[in-house]
Amino acid sequence: MLSLSFKLFLDGKLYKLVNDVTLACEDGTTQVDHVLVSPFGVFVVETKNMKGWIFGSEHQKQWTQQIYRHRSKFQNPLYQNYKHLKALEFSLDLKPTDLFSVVCFVGDATFKTTLPANVTHIRGCLGYIRSKQESKFSNSEVAALVAKLEELKLKRSFQTSRSHKTHVRKLVAEKSRKKQSGELCPKCGAELVERLAKRGKNAGNAFIGCSAYPRCKFTQ
Repeated sequence: MLSLSFKLFLDGKLYKLVNDVTLACEDGTTQVDHVLVSPFGVFVVETKNMKGWIFGSEHQKQWTQQIYRHRSKFQNPLYQNYKHLKALEFSLDLKPTDLFSVVCFVGDATFKTTLPANVTHIRGCLGYIRSKQESKFSNSEVAALVAKLEELKLKRSFQTSRSHKTHVRKLVAEKSRKKQSGELCPKCGAELVERLAKRGKNAGNAFIGCSAYPRCKFTQ
């Protein structure tokens, strides 16, 4: 349903859809429902087919689904999608600011608490995606990212499984090396980069800061 909505209501020349992408992550693999690549960024969409009342907030680890008097807990889908974002960030060599997390409820669910704009139903999902208009990639870069995603889609075969495990070990080793050498932000895990101070008494001087700025303001 969501894939069809993307194809019907988003400009196919701008938004390239890749479905069911299985990627390497530190603890094995993770599957991403939908990835939309556009000049305005990469939208990582987690779908939740649920009904009933939904209670939660951006930073709660567990959300609640209520159907009549029955209540059940489920993982905050924003936390779940964060894992997908980090896997794509690493696999596609992107900055955190190049990706957008979107959680779309496709069932007959009613939100009973205030949720952020990127947690929504299908119509809101389309609106959120269209609201991002800052150019981040050229057309050729979009095409290259889509090609890389298609290449990364893992087939369920023994050969792929073996090579994938080796790849995962390399990813873990590389991240461990970066942590030990101080190349990763201790606060959020993004890469540390050299930046230039733009104002104040240190204007024009170089310093090391988090690549996820302004979301993370760590400096050293």
